[in-house]
Amino acid sequence: MRRRRERVQVVTDLTEPLAVEHGRRIRIRLVAMVVWIAGWLVAGALWRDGWLATTILLASGPGVWVLWWLLVPPRERGRREPVGRRPPRALPARRDPRE
Repeated sequence: MRRRRERVQVVTDLTEPLAVEHGRRIRIRLVAMVVWIAGWLVAGALWRDGWLATTILLASGPGVWVLWWLLVPPRERGRREPVGRRPPRALPARRDPRE
């Protein structure tokens, strides 16, 4: 006789849907990457001056992340609560054949 597995209890401290949190992190990383690529382009144009190009690369990449880490306050941790089940999805309504 096979035993049924117990239901898994999912616990999270997110205060908003995971898709919203994920989208925000992706946007932040995308902007940082664009800044770094712009730094690479400027550094490539100014490569004659090696020290200036190196400074631009370090400031536009790791420098942005260090400033972000120092200036942006960490996300507030919420109270961990179990995630509720989604309500069942409703079937699509029938179309009126007279339309």
